[in-house]
Amino acid sequence: MRNIKKSLSSALGLALVPVALSSGIANAADKLSYSYLEAEYVFGDELDLDIGGNDKFDVDGTRFKGSAGLTDNVFAWGSSTSLDVDLPSALGDTNFDSQSLGIGGNFTLMPGARQLDAWGGVSYERLDAFGETDDGYGLSAGLRWAALEVLELNASASLRDYDDEAWVYGVGAVYSATPQLGLVANWERWEIDSDGGIDPEMDIFSVGARWTFR
Repeated sequence: MRNIKKSLSSALGLALVPVALSSGIANAADKLSYSYLEAEYVFGDELDLDIGGNDKFDVDGTRFKGSAGLTDNVFAWGSSTSLDVDLPSALGDTNFDSQSLGIGGNFTLMPGARQLDAWGGVSYERLDAFGETDDGYGLSAGLRWAALEVLELNASASLRDYDDEAWVYGVGAVYSATPQLGLVANWERWEIDSDGGIDPEMDIFSVGARWTFR
């Protein structure tokens, strides 16, 4: 039971981590900005792990995150997330809370109206679940592309470690309703390598809004 809870803590904790850092930095020539505030609704309902004959895990909650462009090529980010999780009766229901702080760098691969950026970063992660607190780290990298004047597409991969090691893959989109206000949608796939031999996999979705500072 302890191994199951630990694996679930690692798996569900990944939902609390922003994988696709999407919006902009700061210079008039850039289409993409790395200075923004964002609020998201996070949800998912199926985990590839059989416990008590049931692999349905209703997950929903909120995630708040922000990023600040420190220079043209360096940015910092942070996030705070809270999830309500309905688990099978053997485990009961619980809450997951997490905070993340990171710093990263970005490089423009293709400038102009269809700007393409590569970015990477490192982060400190803190997770509270099942009455325990775990500290960990994250390594992330991704691409951001201004596909249209009002549409950004992004993709990312991230290595997370809360004692258990995990890979997280994500794709997302940002639609700019105005130069400052954007609507965001993301899909994330988690793949956990657990010491207890339980290797959960899960799909998580999020939708929300972003305010960009230019």
